[in-house]
Amino acid sequence: MATIRLKRTSEYNNRMRNYKIFIDGQQVGTIANGETKDFPTTIGQHIVTAKVDWCSSPDISVDINDNQTKNLKVGGFRNGQFFMPIGLGLIVLHFILSKFADFEYTILLVAPLFLLVIYYLTIGRKKYLTIEEVNEN
Repeated sequence: MATIRLKRTSEYNNRMRNYKIFIDGQQVGTIANGETKDFPTTIGQHIVTAKVDWCSSPDISVDINDNQTKNLKVGGFRNGQFFMPIGLGLIVLHFILSKFADFEYTILLVAPLFLLVIYYLTIGRKKYLTIEEVNEN
């Protein structure tokens, strides 16, 4: 039996939300944070996509033979795991510097992070998630 095995990375972003998994345009299940799931499928070429809310991953094409398991890894956008700690750190830095050093402009350092998040929620919504084939022995 042909199988697509999906491993979801563990991350802060989307921790509480399950990703919907689509094979050839049909939803076959969901996958939680840090979970690995197998999805049985037929032999041949298939298009796999992951979605969360209105955002998704780019489609990935996999070619599966009989009794073969294709391993895929799905997760949030590249370097997304650093956004929350960096953003919170910059906000704390802003409050410390504005309170004790009379420096009011550190909040502007958060602007690039904010703009990148806006990009992924609008124009880049089909790149919000990543999905890639991995080789596991």
